[in-house]
Parts: sequence; structure tokens; C-alpha cells
Amino acid sequence: MSALLFDFDGVIVHSEPLHYAAISETFAAHNMHFSEETYYQRYVAYADRDLFPIIARDCNHDLTAEQLETMLEEKWTRFAALVKSKGVEHFDATLDLISHAHACNITIALCTAAMRRDVDLILGQLNILSKFATIVSANDVPKSKPDPAPYSLACKRLNKSPQNCVALEDTPGGIASALGAGCKVIGVCHTLPAHRLHQATRVVASSRDLTVDAMLAMLTPLWS
Repeated sequence: MSALLFDFDGVIVHSEPLHYAAISETFAAHNMHFSEETYYQRYVAYADRDLFPIIARDCNHDLTAEQLETMLEEKWTRFAALVKSKGVEHFDATLDLISHAHACNITIALCTAAMRRDVDLILGQLNILSKFATIVSANDVPKSKPDPAPYSLACKRLNKSPQNCVALEDTPGGIASALGAGCKVIGVCHTLPAHRLHQATRVVASSRDLTVDAMLAMLTPLWS
């Protein structure tokens, strides 16, 4: 295992409820509505810029370029306010894994469909930004998850073969992105049940089940 690539929302932090609240309020302000169930079934893992036109079409609307930019800014304002007022839950076991992997000199990267300003806002609060050798966000790629581009770019920046990299993901779209780039993937059931993550190389109930040794035990037979 030459590098460990972490998804952000749903693996390091439990921010999807805040994203849902900010996005649903933004669309409601423009007379478009969808349920929380629909959000988790259809919309998680997409970058906002890719997601907003999809939601609009599902609501029988087409967004102009100007409307898209306006709604993205409205969502960011709402999301940032929620983060500052409510805080963001994080997964202690994932933070422990990041610290342990860092101490073991395993290269660590972040690969997310979130905007970079989301990442900086939240990881700055957690004081772990410096542990990541590189961060690939939605700002860095023309196509975000489920496209392989984010993970391909992360591996390229790290100068690591994707076949020797392990991604931690919590959604089918994220899993598809990492597999498409050639990485091994451990599905983490923080957001969705195990059957929704069945395409991952391995699936665990939570990051509490993951240590460096446990991941090596799971995946080393696949490299031999």
C-alpha cells in the first residue's frame, strides 16, 4: 500500500446533513423541492456544479449559467453558516487512522467532490490539513466523481501507481471513481448500508474497523 486516499464527506466528517440542508433550502428558495430520501438515494457524491443541473432537471427546470452560479453561491453561504453555527461532526476513528498512517510514513491524500473552500473551512477547524500530501477537490478536475478523474489526478500528483493505492469511500459514485482510476477501494458504511457499497473491493461497517494492519490484511492477498 503506497498511498491511502481519503474521501471527505462521509469518511472524515459527517457533513452530508449540512449539505442536504443547504442544498434543499437553496432549491426551495427557487421553487424546486426534493426529499431527503431522494438526496441520499440519487445525489450524494456529486460535486455541486455537476449536481445542481441534475436536481433542476428532476424538478422540470433548466438552469441558465447565471442561475447556476447564483445558486452555487447561495448554497455556499448557507453551508458556511451552518458549519459555523452548528459545527461538523467528525469520525474519531478516521482521524486516528490518518494520524496512524501518517506516523507510519504512508502517503495520505484527500480526494473529494467537495469544493476546496468547503475542505479548507472544515479541515482547518480539525487542524489536519498539513497531514495530506495533496488535496484533489472539485475545483481541480473537469469532471468530478463518479468520473475517475479525481483519483487519477491524485495518484499522478503523488507519483504513485493506482494499483498500489487504497481509497476509502462511502458512496457508490465515489467507489466507481476510485475503481475507474485503478485503485483498490474500501467501502465504509457511514452514510449508506453495505449492500449499496457492494462494488467496493472490501466493505467495513465503519472506520472503527480500520487500522493500517487491518487494511494490509484485507488487501495484501490481492497484490500477491
